[in-house]
Order: sequence, then C-alpha cells, then structure tokens
Amino acid sequence: MKLLEDRAKAWLRGRGLPAPEGAAAASVAEAREAARALGGRVAVKGLVAAGRRGKAGAVKLAADAEAAAAAAAAIFGLEVAGQRVAQVYVEQAMEIASELYLSFGFGRFAPQVVASRRGGVDIEAIASEAPAALVTADVDPILGLRPWEAARLWERAGVESKLLPALASLTARLYDAFEAADALMLEINPLAVTREGSLTLVGAMMEVDDSALFRHPDWQALPPEDGVGRLLSERERAVIEADRKFAGGAIRYIELDGDIALFVSGGGAGLLQHDLVVAAGGRVANHSDLSPASVDKPAALFDAIFTNPKVKGALVGMNYLQLLPCTVVTEALLISLKRNNVDATRLPIVLRVFGPKEDEARAMAATVPGLRYMRHGATLGEAVREIVAAVKASGA
Repeated sequence: MKLLEDRAKAWLRGRGLPAPEGAAAASVAEAREAARALGGRVAVKGLVAAGRRGKAGAVKLAADAEAAAAAAAAIFGLEVAGQRVAQVYVEQAMEIASELYLSFGFGRFAPQVVASRRGGVDIEAIASEAPAALVTADVDPILGLRPWEAARLWERAGVESKLLPALASLTARLYDAFEAADALMLEINPLAVTREGSLTLVGAMMEVDDSALFRHPDWQALPPEDGVGRLLSERERAVIEADRKFAGGAIRYIELDGDIALFVSGGGAGLLQHDLVVAAGGRVANHSDLSPASVDKPAALFDAIFTNPKVKGALVGMNYLQLLPCTVVTEALLISLKRNNVDATRLPIVLRVFGPKEDEARAMAATVPGLRYMRHGATLGEAVREIVAAVKASGA
C-alpha cells in the first residue's frame, strides 16, 4: 500500500520527526480553510502517490488562504503520472536554503539507504546523469542504522561537516520509522535545510507491506482512494484475525480477481498451481499460504474461500513433502462446508491431497456428495485441468 503524503507525514510527525504540519482537502473551500488554520505562507500539493508533482504543475506556493484556494482550484483535475488529482495537501511552507535527498528500501541481501546532497525535483535526472551523486549503503537488518554510520554516509555524499550531527541523528531515526512502519520504501525528497539551519521533511512518500497491515489498523481501514493501495477485504481481515487467534502454524490469504479458489500451502508448488490455472484458461480467485497444526486455521481459510461471492470452484492442492495429515485438511474442509452451507454438487471442489492418513481423508470426503478427490498419484496439472473444466462446465 502506498500512503499518500498526508498519512506518511502524520506517521513521521507521530514519531517526533520534523515534518511540516498540514491537512488534506477535497475541495477549494477545504483548501482555503486549511490554509487559514495554518496561517501564513503555505504549499498546496496534489495529493497523489507519485513523484514529479512539481514538474506537472501540481505543487504551488501561496501567500495566504485566498491564494491557496486559487492554487487548489488550478491543481484539482490535473493528471500526474496517470493519476487525476482529487485531493490536495495544504501544509506550512518552509524557507529552504538547500535540498537533500534520502531514501530507504531493500537491496538484494539487506535494507539499503540512499543519500545525496542534491535533492529536489530533478533527482531522477541527477540519478541518470550523475549517479555518483547518490551514495548507497547497506543497513544491518539486525542492528539497524546507527548514527555514526549515517554520518559516514552523508560525509561520503559531500555534505558540509556542520550538518553531519543533526543529519546523522535524523537519518537513524528515519530508518527506525521505516522499519516500524513495515515499509517497503520511504523517500524524503527534499530533506530541506532551512535558512535557520534546521532540517525538515518537506517531501515524503512511503509504501508499506500489505501483509503487515494487521499491525497498522489505522492504515488497514483506509479507503482505496486515500491509501491508494488495495483495501483488504473482510475475508482477508478475518484470516488475519484467525491467524492471530488460533495457536500453531500460520495462514495467509490474498484475494485476487478470479473465480477459481486455491487452497494451497504457498511456496513453489502454490505458485506453480496458480500458473497452471492461468495456462489452462482459468482465473485465480486467491493465493494462500498455510502450515497448520490443527483444523482451526485451515477451516478459517476455507471460510474465506467459500464466502467470496466470486468463487465458482476450488482446488485443494497439498503435497507429500508438507507431511501434514490429510485428515486435517479434509476435516477443516468439511467443517467449513457445513457452516457456510456449501453444496459441493453445485460448487466444484477438487482435492489433490496426498500423504499421511490419506485413506482416512478419502473416507471422510466420500461422505460429502460432489467432492472430487483425485486418484492417488495424480499430477498438479491433472488436478488443475479437472477444476478448470468443472468450473467451465458448471456455467456458473
């Protein structure tokens, strides 16, 4: 999920970091009121999850509330990187002496920090034309970024020595915020040095891991137009809650746009089944990941599958190497079918569940009319073709 600037800065300010005060506005009147509340000179920015807003005309300075209203009127409706501006962000304008660049993300093997003494709207051109101006360092994922390491980074970037103590401290604190947010990316551009010599986070963009949103309920509840990233469905939230509630193992459920549900254990085999469904002409309704120790978590995962109104069929695909008793999966399936009133004669369900207690699982499945338990040794491809053909034949 990409957080818009108002949310990203609110998070940073909440951790005591120096981001200017501001407010989102969805109309010219709201922009005027926000500017009046802030007082003095303000910046009015198109509130979209994209860079290069300044070059697109979506950032304007305004001397007072009326000028802010005029700026907002000019920005609403602009298109920035394919996104139409429906909200603006009105914040205190800073007297900037110089602009720096700072970002956090992930390299191949560790988190990374990138710094440059040349920040601002031309950062992409700088990265292309003068890549040496951007200094990169790996961050120890256990120890984090210590202030003295941040000081060395900025020293390599060519920042004047009098700024190093404050920059080092701020950079280390920003990395802590990046880590605490479960962020995939945090970019501060510009990191401004004011005329008084203080540091302020004038531009901030942050993207957080969808799978970690259960730790951030405020962001989890954001509407799509606010949080930009995909809003979690009720079923995804229910699986997250069940994973926290029930002991043993783990479950994960990510909803997609298709109609063939996958109850798979993740990893390479799960991805392969996904690809095989697509190759066979089907559309996948979800991806799953599980390592259960009892029936509670897999039953919750089945509940999410069977309460998804888009689902027209389900493939239950588990392998020998998972060493999970087949009866655990089958019992969870039967529990969920009963409590969700699912008729397996109408909703095709194909089981390819091989391993310990397979014979007992087959006997359990045989008590439910319509369940299709694949013959022992059937391949992943055969199971996929069975469910895709069954969904097409059902005409649902």
